[in-house]
Amino acid sequence: MEIRKPIVDGEFTHLDDIKNKRSIFLAGPCPRKNFKDDWRFEAFKILEELGFNGVVITPSNPDYQSYRKNDPETLRKQTEWEYKAMHDAQYVVFWIARDKTHPAFTTNIEFGEWFKEENAIIGFPKEAPKNDYIQIRCDMIGKPVFYDLKEMLTDTVHKINWLNTR
Repeated sequence: MEIRKPIVDGEFTHLDDIKNKRSIFLAGPCPRKNFKDDWRFEAFKILEELGFNGVVITPSNPDYQSYRKNDPETLRKQTEWEYKAMHDAQYVVFWIARDKTHPAFTTNIEFGEWFKEENAIIGFPKEAPKNDYIQIRCDMIGKPVFYDLKEMLTDTVHKINWLNTR
């Protein structure tokens, strides 16, 4: 499993090689300060346990704030990188574990753009606040919502495996 991050050694990583590959974009709230509590670490562990051998794309960037201080274009570059990554990934997985330190403002916009797409998988912990609207909108179109990260990622890996064996 390869983990693709937005910035490595001060440069935005290339994405040209992920289109049409086994790939998952991990959408959802990113930490702004304490990256130790990023839910994606658990996702990486689960995907590894599931034997996923594709590319996992994470928008989390522990150095984002310092890059932004030094380069006013960082926000634009990060936004464009994420947009391309989401469009090129085979699946976009939304785990919306919002709380006071992870309010998921950007996630709200991304969810609105993606929730009707067949390759968007949606989930959140039942105890996560302010996800009622997301639940209702998914219910309205018959899109399943997962309440367990491992179940959601297992379903995603099964779908990717099925797609890649057709």
